[in-house]
Amino acid sequence: MAISFTKSVLSTLNQEIADMESSIAELQKKSKKAQLKINQLEKDCKLSTSPSDLSSKMSRITKLKAEIKKISQQHLGLSKEINKKKTTRAQLPPAE
Repeated sequence: MAISFTKSVLSTLNQEIADMESSIAELQKKSKKAQLKINQLEKDCKLSTSPSDLSSKMSRITKLKAEIKKISQQHLGLSKEINKKKTTRAQLPPAE
């Protein structure tokens, strides 16, 4: 492979990996925020006196848990892609 082509491929791979890693960081923030909301709602459920209020909070908790599950799946997919790209990057000859 030509050095300029290898540099171009390495640069592209590095940029894609960096973008995916920042996406993972954002997903982790979203997951943590959703978990904090769930914790707050669970505390509020203990204080609820109205059945409709309790039902609303339980429904919100269910939606947040589904969101966390979706975020985890996205995180897993991105992690796999990052590993593939890192493997590809490691197989390329060093561009000097």
